[in-house]
Amino acid sequence: MVNDNIRNCINCGREVEKARVEFGFKNCASCAHTGPDVSRPKGRMVYSHKTGAEIEILSEESWNENKKYFTPNGARSALKNFSRNICS
Repeated sequence: MVNDNIRNCINCGREVEKARVEFGFKNCASCAHTGPDVSRPKGRMVYSHKTGAEIEILSEESWNENKKYFTPNGARSALKNFSRNICS
C-alpha cells in the first residue's frame, strides 16, 4: 500500500512535511525559504490607537514602493511638535 501523503522534495530529495503536501507544495520548508527567487517578507508596526499596535506584513516589492511613507520626515514626532506649539 502506497501512502500518497509522503512526497520527496523536488530540489533536495528530502521528505516534504505532511502539511505542505496537503496544501499541494512540492518542496520542503528549508528549500521553500531559500534561493535566489525567494524574497523575504518585511513588516512594520501600525499604531491605530495609543495602546493597540498591529503588524503589517508586506512583500519586498510592496515595501520598496511604499517605504518613503514609513519613515518620519521631521526631527520630532507629531505629538512633540503639537505639544511644542501649544506650550510656546
